[in-house]
Parts: sequence; C-alpha cells; structure tokens
Amino acid sequence: MHALINNLMTLAVGYLQNGDLAGAEKLLKQSLTVAPRNSEALRLLGVTYAFKKDLQEALKALDKAIKIDPNNWLAHSNRGNVLKDLNQFDAALKSYEKTIALQPNYAEAYNNRGNLYQDLKRYEDAVKSYDQAIALQPNYAEAYSNSGNALKKLNLFELAIAAYQKALELGDKSGIALSGYLSSKMQLCDWANIHELLRQLAIGDISNKEIFYPFDLMSICPSPSVIQEVMQAYMFKENPVKSDLGGFDKTVRNIKIRIGYFSPDFRNHAVSFLIAGLIEAHDKDKFELIAFSMGADESDEMRERLKASFDEFIDVSSKSDLQVAKLAREMKIDIAIDLGGITQNSRPSIFAYRAAPIQISYIGYLGTMAAPYYDYIIADEIIIPAEYRDAYSEKIIYLPSYQANDPKREISDRVFTREEFGIPKESFVYCCFNNNYKFTPSILDGWSRILLRVDKSAMLLLAESDTVKKNLLAEFSTRGIDSSRIFFAERLSRAEYLSRYRIADLFLDTSPYNAGTTASDALWAGLPVLTFLGKTFSARMGGSLLKAVGLPELICNSQKAYEELAIAMGLNPARCHAIREKLASNRLNTPLFDINEFARSLENALLQAYDLYLLETPPKNISIQ
Repeated sequence: MHALINNLMTLAVGYLQNGDLAGAEKLLKQSLTVAPRNSEALRLLGVTYAFKKDLQEALKALDKAIKIDPNNWLAHSNRGNVLKDLNQFDAALKSYEKTIALQPNYAEAYNNRGNLYQDLKRYEDAVKSYDQAIALQPNYAEAYSNSGNALKKLNLFELAIAAYQKALELGDKSGIALSGYLSSKMQLCDWANIHELLRQLAIGDISNKEIFYPFDLMSICPSPSVIQEVMQAYMFKENPVKSDLGGFDKTVRNIKIRIGYFSPDFRNHAVSFLIAGLIEAHDKDKFELIAFSMGADESDEMRERLKASFDEFIDVSSKSDLQVAKLAREMKIDIAIDLGGITQNSRPSIFAYRAAPIQISYIGYLGTMAAPYYDYIIADEIIIPAEYRDAYSEKIIYLPSYQANDPKREISDRVFTREEFGIPKESFVYCCFNNNYKFTPSILDGWSRILLRVDKSAMLLLAESDTVKKNLLAEFSTRGIDSSRIFFAERLSRAEYLSRYRIADLFLDTSPYNAGTTASDALWAGLPVLTFLGKTFSARMGGSLLKAVGLPELICNSQKAYEELAIAMGLNPARCHAIREKLASNRLNTPLFDINEFARSLENALLQAYDLYLLETPPKNISIQ
C-alpha cells in the first residue's frame, strides 16, 4: 500500500515538474482515495491547484494537509504563497512565520516573506529577509534579484545594481535581474558597460522575451513592432486569458452607461494630475463613473478631489484579481478603462478575467497591451498613424487630442530667478525635467552638440540624486561641455514646480520616451517644447501635445532637425519669444487644455464602442473629428 502511494506521488511530482497539471491532479486524487489522510498528497494537490490558479481550492487542500499534520512546514509555505496571491497579506505572513519556526533553515521561506514585505511596501524588511535567505543559501540568484527590486523601491540604485549583477553572475534566468539591472543603470544615467546591451535590446535581441519587463524597453527601443513582440510574450506568460467568469448578458441594460476607471494611482501622481478634470467634466446624466482603486489608501489632496468626482470610489487593494473582476461584473460595469497597464502596482490580470464587456487601455502605459482582452487603445493620428497600426493588438480610438488635461492646475506666484540657480542672466536656457531614465547616450550627444553651437547657453535638468548629477556631468564632459554650463533642479511642490518653468527659454524633449505630463506641464506654464517624432507610442507623444496646442512648427521629423532647430532658436532668442507669445495666445483656445471638449469626444467614442458591442459587431477603429 505504502509503495503504491509513494509511486503515485512520485509520478505526480514528475507531472508537476513537466507542467502536466491535469495528470498530476488525477494521480494525487487517486492516491487520496487510498490514503485520504496523507498530508503530503494533499499538499501537492494544493500546489497543483495553485499552478492552475484555482486559489480557493488550493487553500482548502493545504488547510486539510496542515490539519492532518500541523508540522508540515512545506504546506505552511505553500499556503503563504496562495494567501499572498489572494492578497490576504496578514494571513500569508503568519504562514511564512510558521514555516520559519518549523524549519528555520529553509531559505525559500525568507525569500517568499521578502516578496510579501514588498507587497506591503515594507522594503527595508524585505531586504533583511532576502539577506537571511542568502545567508542560508549563498547562491540564491532569485533572492539577489528580489533584493535588487526592493533596493530600487528604496531608491538605493547602486546597491540594487550590485544585487542584480550578483543574480546575473549566478545564472538568473527570470529576466527580472536583467531588466532591473538595466532600469537601475538608466535611472542613475550610469551608462558604463551597457552600450552593447542597449543596442541589442533596441533591436529586440532578447533571449527570453516573455520574462523581460516591457516597460524597460520604452526609453531605449525605437521599434513599435519589437515592443509589441516583447509585450505579447510577456502578457501571454504573466497575464494569460482567464475564462472563469464566462460571457455577459446583453439583455440587462443600465439606465446610464457605467464606466469603471481602474488605477493604482488615484493620488498625487502624474496619471491623476491628467485625468482629474476629465472625471469632473464627464456628463453625469449619461454616464455613471466608478473608481476601482488598486493602490494604498493614502489620503492626499488629489485622492480627496477624485473621491468627490466619482459617483462611487471603491478601494479594491485587498481583493484578488478574480474578486475585483467579479465585483465589476456584479456592478454591471459596461466599459472598463485601465489607467495603469503594466506600470507599478497595476493589475492587468483583472482584465484577463474580463471585468467588463468593453475594455480600454489609456494613458498609464504608453503602448499596446498586446493581449486579446484589451479591445481598444486611446490615441490620436499623430501617436498611431495608419502605417504603425499593425504594431497594436487593440483597435484605435482616435480623438482630436490624445491627452486629457486638468485646467485647474495652479501655478505658484513665486517668481524664480536664474540667479537662484547660478545661471548667468543673459544665457539662453534649455531645460528638461523628464525622469532621468528617459535620458539616453544619443540624447546627450544631441544636447551637447546644441550647447557647443550656442555659446551663451545653459542646460537645466532634473536630477534625482547626487549620483545622477555626477554621472551626467561626467557624460557632458566627455562630450566637450564644461560643468559650469549644466545646472540641476530639485523636486518642488507641484505649484512651484510649474512656476519654475518660466526661467527657461525652451524645453528639449527626450526620445524614444517623450515627456508626457511633464511636457503638458511646461506648455501650461507657457514654455515651448521641442520634440522629434519616432515610431513608438512613447516617441510620438510630444508631437501629439504640440499639434493639440497649435505649435506644429516645434515637431521635428528627425533628431538632426530637432538639434538644428534648437540651435537656431538659441541663436535667435526673438524667434523663441515669438513662439512663446503664440503659445500664450493658443493655450486656452486649442484642444490640449479644453477638457470639456475632450470629455465630449471621449464620450462620443465610448458610445460608438458600446453600440458596436450591443450589435455584436467586433471592435473596430473609431475616429472622432
């Protein structure tokens, strides 16, 4: 009897390792008919259910295993993983602690606990837990990689780079280490030893596309088809289609169309700074607006404003993806708009379950979601021209202007002076306040050529740390630019940050990841923005904004043309001043900052998408003129 059970379980483990979940489940159930109180068989059955993403059944099996054998430490560990996936974080932590108490030398439990601490945003505790895992298992590549992730969240990028490098040396195959290493280096503008890596990634030379984080390609990859290919592989692995909830009943209609906005960033965040005015401008007689908030419930000015704007504001941060999708179904959401994509703390798996019959990607992630459950992506003719549509799995909702903007952005009365920064008063001041990871060697080459041609010019940049400043000054120096011409700005309150734009003459955009909110901030503050068009979504966003504010003359078709125009304007400040006056005239009379017109255009598109759904017509491109 024992031999039979052991044989069945050994075979089941083999099936599990080979991914044959149905075979493993069948064998384990067979063994349990012979020995129903076999704790280890129940544990393995729980693991099988967990692999199948049937988390509730997994939890039942693991609870039975522990009830039979309270000292089954692997069952406690597996139970912690399932509870973590169910977002039951307190219970998961207790399971991990129980595992460690029963088996203090089990390195994986410390690693898993570290991952849980990251979910709880306890990043310092996470690092300590990974250190304990590594102390027990010095060659634990995954723990090094996970530690790098936690160190990144603490903005300890140099330590994160060291952790990722160690993971890569140990043969990390997850893709997380490579992606994290690259993004940390880019965040510090530390380009030493990565030029060849940048070149390979830019052309899509990635050995395991399904495990590379696509977001990290956006600042270096000029090809929309490469980004689509990597994103498709990633989404298929990480967020496959889930058919648990079945179809929709079209016979049940809401009085108003219910729009669910899903985001982890309903707070003082770039996404909310853009969409707050839209939520307020929506026609509440025709649409009912529900916020599904996936981020921490941290009260701030923007969160309170949004809570007052939505018809209903629901904190779903503690619910599982399936639970959120079920809730959206129960609330009869007609249209689900994902404002996060794959950005930090977003949860595309909610959409994999089909939270609503129409699902749309907008503004948080700048590119195709490359998954069949996203029906539409919102853009305009500049961002996705006809020749690049094939690089998007979604149908396109074309609006007159892509980006929603909040007309209530307050600009501080504080008057900044160049003297405060040590910038000579007579200088022509170029600036860029984009995130540092958007800076590339190619962009710095261009900026340096501009500065070399315009003698009395200076560059004002945002720098997140002293390390970034040091690295940028070194890079400029190798390109012949003296450090006396480079100046750095710190983060300020939003109103003062907007006012500070006024000391500059021209904002120089980055590519292939343009300024988004930052560019519209500059334009709102009255500062002209110069950009050039690439091929990807993120490389055409600046052009979209400039067209929508009536400044097409600042959209260049190549980096060379961009550099030449920046030089021409620097050598002829009167030309720049004339454009500044045109911007002042256009600002409130063009589509970019007309949130009421934007809301009507979006609503028109949503009504068309809803009509297509009711007619059982597949999604198709929708153009609003």
